[in-house]
Amino acid sequence: MNPSQLETVLRAHKAWLHSHGQNGKRADLSFMDLRDAPLNDADLAGAILIGANLQGACLNNTLLCGAFMPFTNLSGASMNNADFSRARLMAANLRNADMRTARLTGADLQGALTEGARLPDNRAKTRLNMVAIEIIVIRR
Repeated sequence: MNPSQLETVLRAHKAWLHSHGQNGKRADLSFMDLRDAPLNDADLAGAILIGANLQGACLNNTLLCGAFMPFTNLSGASMNNADFSRARLMAANLRNADMRTARLTGADLQGALTEGARLPDNRAKTRLNMVAIEIIVIRR
């Protein structure tokens, strides 16, 4: 997806959010390669990103509350001050991601791969309220 197409999707999503679904269109970026996409400060609240590739992406200050993101690749991504409240990140790849200042209240991280991920520290423990983290190890 080129930057112009992404801008169109983000603009339509913003209209969808502000009109409570009456105008615009909910962003569906499922299975898109968004590694180099300019998503800092983007509002993707409630967006659909199933299996999206955001490896190494910069998602600083991005709103992803309520986003549906199962199987999304966020490995190595920078997510400073990103809001993942109530986001569904089941089986997402969060390896080596920087989420130290991300908000994760109510996020579903079941089955997420969190090896090497920098999650919120003890001072931010309240942000991890109701977060389910389950690591699945598959052996042959």
